[in-house]
Amino acid sequence: MTGLTAEQAEFFQREGYLHLPGILAATDLDPVQAELEQIIERAARGLLAAGTIDSDYAELPFDRRLIPLVRADASAAAGVNFPANLGPAIFDFLHNESLLDIVEALVGPEIYAHSCQHIRAKLPATDDYAGAISQSEWAGSTAWHQDQGVLLPEADDTLVVTSWIPLVDAVAENGTLRIIPRCHHEPLRRHVRPPAGEGGSYTVAPEELPDTEPVTIPVQRGGMILLHCRTPHSSEPNRSDGIRWSMDLRWNDARLPNGRPQLPGMLVRSLESPELVVDHAEWVTAWKLAQVSRRGSKLYRW
Repeated sequence: MTGLTAEQAEFFQREGYLHLPGILAATDLDPVQAELEQIIERAARGLLAAGTIDSDYAELPFDRRLIPLVRADASAAAGVNFPANLGPAIFDFLHNESLLDIVEALVGPEIYAHSCQHIRAKLPATDDYAGAISQSEWAGSTAWHQDQGVLLPEADDTLVVTSWIPLVDAVAENGTLRIIPRCHHEPLRRHVRPPAGEGGSYTVAPEELPDTEPVTIPVQRGGMILLHCRTPHSSEPNRSDGIRWSMDLRWNDARLPNGRPQLPGMLVRSLESPELVVDHAEWVTAWKLAQVSRRGSKLYRW
């Protein structure tokens, strides 16, 4: 197990985040990207068959191909995020040994892959694109928020760590993360619905934002940012010509409340109960059941 150095773990505890450049290999990320490319291919074929588009745009690279599809029909992006995307490649990545070694250094050996996970296709929000793209929830800015703010109070004493992993180089132009460091030991701040035009379900109430200078962190493909669940973060609009693809994968000690009991995360590493680590078919079945059983249940505290 490689995990984190003592200095890296201390930085995370002090600052509330940690940037790990070059920690993942192309062989770790390529299968996830290939699975997303298959989803985009199916969306293109469907739109082509329906006569919605007259080209499948197969000549465009990964960070461009979804753009004209979403311009024609916003539902083209519907299959990329959880739980629409529960493919074997993302399942395998949630069990990536290098990634879990890093997570274990912060949450311990009983690792639960949280149910509040996301794969983001942050589309361009420049003046060159109109309609569905500029109105996409993930094209504009994402308001300041804490990941703990979208969990139920049962998890207020649980350390939930977010691993933010781009599939393309994330820079200021395409909306990499902005972080407010060193305030994660303070109580959770009150959240409200974000203003029109800003993405996310909730944002820190403006009067509760800390008076601390944000840090903008470019992350090359293969790097990641680890975030404490009470670290405020946001992103600017994507002003580039390509999509900022990224994954928000969250983790906690499996023995503690996770704040999303209605949705199925999964045990991915365990010394105490290795027999409870589920296979891919069990994970997919759990999500299918949850889609029915969670109806009417409370997901947010606010």
